[in-house]
Amino acid sequence: MRYLASPFSLLLWTSLLLWTTASGSGQAALAQQKTIAASSTAAPAADEAFNAAGIGTGSRVIDGLWQFQVGDDLTWAQPGFDDSRWQRLTTDTSWADAGHPDYTGFAWYRRQITVDPAEKNSLALYLPELNSVAEVCWNGEKVGSAGTLPPHASWDFSPSPVVIPLPPAPGASTGTLAIRMWVVFDDGGFLRPVQIGYAPLIQQMRVRSADHSLRQMLILYGVWLIFLCAGLTALILWLRSRSQGVLLCAALYLVSYASENFSEWALGVDYQAVGDFFAVTDWINHAAFLFLILLLAGLPNRPGIRFWKRTCICFSAIVLLDVVRRVTEIGLVDHYQSALSRFLRAIPDLREYAEGPSVLLLLVACLVLSKPRLPRLLFMAAAALDAFLGDLSGVFDNFPQFDRFLQWEAHPLFAIYGALVRVRTLADLLFLFAIIYAMWDQLSSLLAEQRRVNAELKAAQEVQTVLVAAEERGAPGYAVASVYRPASEVGGDFFQVIPLEGDATLIVAGDVSGKGLRAAMTVSLIVGAVRTLAEQDSSPAAVLAGLNRRLIGRTQGGFATCCATRIDPTGHAILANAGHCQPYLDGHEVELPAGLPLGLVDGITYEEIALAIAHTQQLTLVSDGVVEARNHHGELYGFDRLSALMRERPTAEHVAKTAVDFGQDDDITVLTVTRLAAEPGAVVQFSALSPAPA
Repeated sequence: MRYLASPFSLLLWTSLLLWTTASGSGQAALAQQKTIAASSTAAPAADEAFNAAGIGTGSRVIDGLWQFQVGDDLTWAQPGFDDSRWQRLTTDTSWADAGHPDYTGFAWYRRQITVDPAEKNSLALYLPELNSVAEVCWNGEKVGSAGTLPPHASWDFSPSPVVIPLPPAPGASTGTLAIRMWVVFDDGGFLRPVQIGYAPLIQQMRVRSADHSLRQMLILYGVWLIFLCAGLTALILWLRSRSQGVLLCAALYLVSYASENFSEWALGVDYQAVGDFFAVTDWINHAAFLFLILLLAGLPNRPGIRFWKRTCICFSAIVLLDVVRRVTEIGLVDHYQSALSRFLRAIPDLREYAEGPSVLLLLVACLVLSKPRLPRLLFMAAAALDAFLGDLSGVFDNFPQFDRFLQWEAHPLFAIYGALVRVRTLADLLFLFAIIYAMWDQLSSLLAEQRRVNAELKAAQEVQTVLVAAEERGAPGYAVASVYRPASEVGGDFFQVIPLEGDATLIVAGDVSGKGLRAAMTVSLIVGAVRTLAEQDSSPAAVLAGLNRRLIGRTQGGFATCCATRIDPTGHAILANAGHCQPYLDGHEVELPAGLPLGLVDGITYEEIALAIAHTQQLTLVSDGVVEARNHHGELYGFDRLSALMRERPTAEHVAKTAVDFGQDDDITVLTVTRLAAEPGAVVQFSALSPAPA
């Protein structure tokens, strides 16, 4: 602290501050001096015609100063027009450097060209890459254009050279070349000097330029194709496992990233179409990237994740607003002078200042909150590098002090048969590897956890099989058959056949609301309680009332339905119902008094009815999974179909198969109790439990 406060230190910091300020102003002054020098001594005078005579089968760069004027007037194309008061500049000077920053609209270039009247070789003009629309006039006549001028403006998103043939002018030694340009989104002007030459040679130059650009981009195209294939693979995997949101985010990010880059470098595609597509895919890319960072960092299970999800949504909304602004601005390209268009162009590029900082902020949060694992750390480092090269570099472009530091990104490291390999290319490959590695690590952990859960479910299924259909000693005088088909690994249906004193039998069948493990745990509670209650009081009403008392407050907001039946070898049966499906006796529905389901209201009592079961008559109990079977049209099986089926006196297996074939949507249980014809030495028949459908 003493050193920082010393006079020498103050002098040093002041000098550094002045140097930083002077460097920016010095660069601006130097650029201004170069422009002045170029307009005075660096090139021939503007009124001096460019000599294209004797060009033969070659070509020449139209160097020197051109006459330049912003605005639009079709008379400016005429040879006799006096352009001596126009501004003078070279074709490698942008409009911003010429004193017209952020100018939108029309501007003209004019130049006198000296030609040989006796020249028989056809000439053509070579316009380098343009970021605007251009119309070329030769001696007052339009001879070609690059794009289409307003109204209905149209031009290529990715600029490419344009060849404009020049018609012969017999007997003339000087021609007037006038180029009318129009720009609305970017700084106007030529990116490279214009050339004139032998028409076949100029055409070959255009072909060679396209081939050269394609060859340089081959490796980048290959990288983007790898991104696209990886994204489509992730999408296919997500379609097979919809619960894995990380696969969906990765698919959206990789596919949008590849599509965005392919569209940006697509030749011959209209600017408006590509611009809209580019803006939308850029937003999808950014939003998917933010949530991919969250998921790969393992934060969804951590406290406070809701705050970071909302943060991602807020940043995505900011980028979306900029996308809407950009798309609207592109849609107003033919009305660029309207108040709305000028207002939209005046709004700063929010996307440029939101994408990079949001990614870095989220990366820092994930680095602090997530558990340190090598795949996550590698992914975060690669994501930070990608954000710096892709997003923050656009912010740093506004600071000349960072120019040299950022040039290394675009500088080729080496070439493979003309295909350039840049720092960004290697960074993209590293980032793709980091994404795949982090996803593989996380999905492997999830798969191991899923296997553990499946093993536990398998064990639970085996335990439930024992609980639901334990081997019994018999139901004298009756044949009992059952089918139980849960909708998943474990179900919420249950039934018990419990022998009582005096050769009587208690049959209980029911259904717990819900599915899965929670319902299965309630089933285990009910099965244990039924056996205990049957030893105390085996009447159906008492059993249901006891079950209701035990389930109060233990169903987590759910309930259970149940039908209890006590039968004896003489055919005498007593039944009570608690909200379960009514039983059927030889195809006819048995009307039982309505009772509330179990576990809802304490202190409920249930009514009983007596029923006589004749020899060979069949009592059938079904769960609501039969009635609620649903086909692919969304139609329920319903009570009408069930009543019609019961009139056929089907077996338990036939009823269950009919419901499954119609479209199983819930657990299905069917229990049939048939009184034997003669002696009460009945055989109890339990069909094997049917597995859940795949």
